[in-house]
Amino acid sequence: MLSPSALIAIDVTLLYLVMGPLVLYALYVLFDSLGQNQEGPLNPAGRTVKRDPDLWSDEDIAL
Repeated sequence: MLSPSALIAIDVTLLYLVMGPLVLYALYVLFDSLGQNQEGPLNPAGRTVKRDPDLWSDEDIAL
């Protein structure tokens, strides 16, 4: 039979192994939501997308 201190050490280790990734994921989601830009659509580089007046869309041609 294991001593109580060994059982506590095993329980704490298992708790960290189970809860650690969940806490890290929650922090990642929190920081990701705080870091989102609310100004407008973003391109993959993270800059605000501006419409190029030289490019015509189907709606512009249909006028």
